[in-house]
Amino acid sequence: MNKGIAAIIATILLLMITIALAGTAYLFVSGMLTGRTSKTISLLDASCNGTAITIVISNDGTTTVTDSELKVYIDNADKSTEFSFQPSSISPHSTAVATDATTGYSSGTHTVLVVSPSNSVRQTVYC
Repeated sequence: MNKGIAAIIATILLLMITIALAGTAYLFVSGMLTGRTSKTISLLDASCNGTAITIVISNDGTTTVTDSELKVYIDNADKSTEFSFQPSSISPHSTAVATDATTGYSSGTHTVLVVSPSNSVRQTVYC
């Protein structure tokens, strides 16, 4: 009689341990995914008029992204301080336009890379 009860108790304990481990793993993974996707951006458009590059950024995440959190690279050169975003903070599911304050891009192709805390996007611009 004791052996039968011990087997039932052991089975219940193993099930409880398995459920607890699965719950812990779920909380860990869901926390990682939420943090990585909260500030996701898209580069909707990039254009060049021969003197300045203009980009349109969309916040596809769940929290506000500020211009200080975004890094802009043109042809692998950091141009973050030269771009002015309007508005300076992008609410979730909103867009912002940024124009390079410097002038004189050479004719040809330029690579625009925008890096946010969650992802990066790249586009080629023709001047």
